[in-house]
Amino acid sequence: MIFFTTFVTLIRRQRAGTERRLGSPARLEDNTIRLPIGTEVQVGDRIEYRPGYDEPRMMVVIDVIHPHMPGASTVDDHVEVTCVPNERAVVPDFAVPVLHSTMSGALALVERGRILEAVREAMRLVEERVQRLTARGDSGHPLMESVFGARPPRLDITTATGRSARDEQEGFRLLFIGAMLGLRDAHDGGRSVPATVHEVLEYLAFASMLMRRLDWAESRLS
Repeated sequence: MIFFTTFVTLIRRQRAGTERRLGSPARLEDNTIRLPIGTEVQVGDRIEYRPGYDEPRMMVVIDVIHPHMPGASTVDDHVEVTCVPNERAVVPDFAVPVLHSTMSGALALVERGRILEAVREAMRLVEERVQRLTARGDSGHPLMESVFGARPPRLDITTATGRSARDEQEGFRLLFIGAMLGLRDAHDGGRSVPATVHEVLEYLAFASMLMRRLDWAESRLS
């Protein structure tokens, strides 16, 4: 049985810009924090604690393992949280130059630990660019279906020719729809949470790839 030896404050940024603060008993071991089962904590939350009589310190949650999840021990009686100092960038340097330039704002959100906002921002940018290139006012799934499912498509993102081009166009129609349904909508309001910082970087890389195809489509419009 684990014994909790200190007390921490879990801080979560709400969509309205406010913060929700929740106190919890905890056990701290370097960058690992163990919390009672049932504690509501997710990637991107911040954890504030005071070591002894020092000034309060802030950490950002980058991974959460509940007892029922893969990787947890069958005898775990706690939630295991991995954190990094709030002031430390959590994005690997190699990721920055790889992504499309439009992803810089979303990357900055990741560095500040605002994981959910980063995913929403990346997908919002993709959606708004499709709207701008096609002068359409609809959004989400209907927008992507009307743009990439039209015959001929309103935006041509293909790099192949012949039958391969038709297959490519259909594949990217599904990818753009998936970006809206599987990522934008799923992460809206915190209904889905990336498991780790690396996972959210993969989401941003996916949005970056879609942006590069939109670069190609835009060059054909002119």
